Amino acid sequence: MHLGTAALLEFHARHREDEALVLVTITGTRGSTYRKPGAMMLIAPDDDYVGLISGGCLEGDLLQHARSVIASGEAKRVVYDMHSDEDLVWGLGIGCDGIIELLVQKLDSQAHRALFDHVSDTLGARQRAMFAVVAESDDSKVQVGEVAVLAEGGETHGDKALAALAGEVTQAAWPDWRFSESQLGEARVALVNLLPQPRLLLCGGGPDARPVAEQARLLGWRCLVADHRAAYAREDRFPPGTEIVLGRPQALSETIDVSAFDAAVIMSHHLESDAAYLGQLGPMASDGALRYLGVLGPVARRERLREMAQCPDVLVHGPVGLDIGAELPEAIALSVIAEIHAVLNQRDGQSLTTGPVGRGN
Repeated sequence: MHLGTAALLEFHARHREDEALVLVTITGTRGSTYRKPGAMMLIAPDDDYVGLISGGCLEGDLLQHARSVIASGEAKRVVYDMHSDEDLVWGLGIGCDGIIELLVQKLDSQAHRALFDHVSDTLGARQRAMFAVVAESDDSKVQVGEVAVLAEGGETHGDKALAALAGEVTQAAWPDWRFSESQLGEARVALVNLLPQPRLLLCGGGPDARPVAEQARLLGWRCLVADHRAAYAREDRFPPGTEIVLGRPQALSETIDVSAFDAAVIMSHHLESDAAYLGQLGPMASDGALRYLGVLGPVARRERLREMAQCPDVLVHGPVGLDIGAELPEAIALSVIAEIHAVLNQRDGQSLTTGPVGRGN
């Protein structure tokens, strides 16, 4: 469910002084499409952009639409019908057999600063945010492109009626869907559930931890590496933005907030240290605060660690990762991150191809 919001916020920080930005939001799809409703793209006046709506097939055309929206100031609905005949007429040759509906809207400097500052503050506080935008309207009092954001803590930004609608949607319980629709009078409102960046904890900073941190960075996740060895707990060994903590495994919960992570991998390669880590992270996994907990090594080692940490009933992924034939650190990192990604998105990690991988139908 992570929609690449971190990349959008980083892009906005670079273009904060721009007089206007164009926000593109997928508000509906049918059939096979590269991205699904809720996906977003930001376009600057110099044609710099972030966020893919397609695999690069539609972005060039969207830049043209963005220029016209900047010039007119009017939000517009754009529909791409990628069924074979229509697709070939455009000369795109995609052949995806899907329909994608987008809202392209201009945000002036004051609007985009206020909007993205509110989203940044909300997600930075580890709260969820509900983004509401009017996708279509037959009501002269409700303008297409009107926006609002409701933070999980209750703070709002933007149109009051839209914010109230978001409040109604989240009143009973915060939903787990990524996209939904609602009505505001004669207007159709798209609702996008924005989640904080996944946070990954690596307990152990050996040579095989670096590629895991690199994979996490590419996905826009936040990563913290904890290790008791000064030679490993160094910022220069890991990708920019990786947090490093030097401390004893037994004091992990005193050094960091272990409840602030979505996933953790125990990989110090030292049995007693790993058991100490597991003893502190196990309760977080049991109550659901930690959605993924894994340990390196074979099943026998995992069971030994659970015995030493006195948490025999905790779900621990081990050996960690999906079975892709990984052996080298980079391939193991890919396997581990793929399994975590699947768990966080409630997927089973199976091949999308019918039948065994590599054999198709």
